[in-house]
Amino acid sequence: MVLCVILVLTMILATGIGPVSIPFDTVWKIVWNRITGMGDVSEIKMSTQNIVWHLRVPRVLMGAMVGASLTLSGVAMQSFTKNPLASPYVLGISSGATFGATLAIVTGVLSFLGSYAVEGGAFAGSMAAILIVYYMAKSGKEVAPIKLVLVGTAVAAMFTAFSNFIVYKAPDDSKIREVTFWTLGSVASAQWEELIPVVVTLIPGFLCMYAMSSAMNALLMGESSAVTLGVNVNLVRKITVFLSAALTGMAVAVTGSIGFVGLVIPHIVRSMIGADHKKVIPVSTLIGAIFLVWVDVGARMFDAPGEIPIGIITAMIGAPIFLWMIRVRKYAFGKKE
Repeated sequence: MVLCVILVLTMILATGIGPVSIPFDTVWKIVWNRITGMGDVSEIKMSTQNIVWHLRVPRVLMGAMVGASLTLSGVAMQSFTKNPLASPYVLGISSGATFGATLAIVTGVLSFLGSYAVEGGAFAGSMAAILIVYYMAKSGKEVAPIKLVLVGTAVAAMFTAFSNFIVYKAPDDSKIREVTFWTLGSVASAQWEELIPVVVTLIPGFLCMYAMSSAMNALLMGESSAVTLGVNVNLVRKITVFLSAALTGMAVAVTGSIGFVGLVIPHIVRSMIGADHKKVIPVSTLIGAIFLVWVDVGARMFDAPGEIPIGIITAMIGAPIFLWMIRVRKYAFGKKE
């Protein structure tokens, strides 16, 4: 509950921070008026109302939902592989999405999708990557976690090579710049309509994963123990892989590649509250949302009135924190070794 309150306050404060600073009470009045139709905002300039409602609010909501999606995906992958180094990008999902987006930007092959061409290409690429990885890692009816990671690494390298080749052969420099900016990640251009596919993926993904929290706890004790407790290991693994792919694929599709969120946040949460997924899943989701909102605030303030791609800042913050955690404490799903 405390984290929910912090998230709401964070979103309101972040909406007011930018090259044009807007007071907290003004932001609250505008948002409240737009949602409920109540309150008098006639004394507030229309330009300020437009900045808050059409630019800042969708951006903050997108940052929160993408942060939550990537973190939730990281929790799923670390649970599935029982590997604290696993992240949403370990299955090659991000590389597949980058390939699809690059193909859409440079060749215009999905131009029939209009403004959703890049997002459509990215999501299609991410789904293609996970299908290849899952099929190649499958042995009979089972999928071994370590094999999934190894195949994912190879598939990620393959899609990265394809993306680089397309960029290398691109005839238009403006397309190369667009691809480069997209791969660095940003929520700056978030629009209200772009929030819908993320919501549709995030809410069912969270509910489904939380419903499986007991099964995920059982899997941490070992496959034989989980089977003894009545867990359908194969089904849980399939659902976990699919949810991770869908959450990451949609997040990457709308914002580009944003690294380290799904790797670092679950580490921090497990080190604070332990490995029980009934706690880890909701706490990680909320902290991931709060974290990315504030990172986006930094992205638009550090070089104001210009902007720094959000993926650069998450790497600059996430990598040192991760190295510090490895150096200071030997980490194994929230326990000291």
